[in-house]
Amino acid sequence: MESRIQHPESRRAPAKSFEDLIVARDLGYADVTDAAVQLEEVSRLLEAYHSRILNSGF
Repeated sequence: MESRIQHPESRRAPAKSFEDLIVARDLGYADVTDAAVQLEEVSRLLEAYHSRILNSGF
């Protein structure tokens, strides 16, 4: 039997982290430009990895 359990809360984590960076920037807590760029890159990599796993048939 094939099981593909998805955890929506874990898929939402990168977006939530990005939103937190935006709030920190808007409130003037920190310059988050570099962190935001890195977070976007990591998010893209994780999404690609996630898609490859789901499509692998494993």
